[in-house]
Amino acid sequence: MTKGWEDNFEALLAWLDPDRERAGAKYEEIRHGLVNIFNWRGCSDSEDLADETISRVMNKVSEMAPTYKGDPALYFYGVAKRLLFEVNRRAQSKVEKITPEQLRDTAVADNPDDGSEQKYECLESCLQKLSASDRELILNYYQQEQHTIEYRRQLAQRHGLAPNNLRVKVYRIRAALHDCIQSCLETRTANETNSLENHD
Repeated sequence: MTKGWEDNFEALLAWLDPDRERAGAKYEEIRHGLVNIFNWRGCSDSEDLADETISRVMNKVSEMAPTYKGDPALYFYGVAKRLLFEVNRRAQSKVEKITPEQLRDTAVADNPDDGSEQKYECLESCLQKLSASDRELILNYYQQEQHTIEYRRQLAQRHGLAPNNLRVKVYRIRAALHDCIQSCLETRTANETNSLENHD
């Protein structure tokens, strides 16, 4: 462990929260959320990718933190998204060339993430339209699914909700996100169609 790594790690914790204990808890929450993100995208090395994401943020934190606005967790998730694209590009570059007949038979397997990039971008756009409180709630709720009922109780308390109202609140946010994402995808499809028609 180098001195530079130690300094960067300390800077990262200070960025997450001035209180060392709260910063440590926030760090663990973010790492757990990153592992879940990579798991959901079908990565077999989710733990390593989460650590790589954190390392990338840590290397930039000194120059980035003073001017960054908003929840630090969202910055981590943005870096994770870029890392996912890199991983997908590396995987695609290793795919052996196949015949047109093989391509026809294996189209789904050869392109499993078709359309997922647009969905991810629409999700990010719609998340930004939520209030800061609702955005934090929905991210924490779904990125901490391995946590106990006690975690959910604490989450409800943090947002000033009765435990029984937490699920209702999350359902309403999720429904709003679903409608927003569908609208976003439909708009993108319409724009692409118009663009193709204008080029014909």
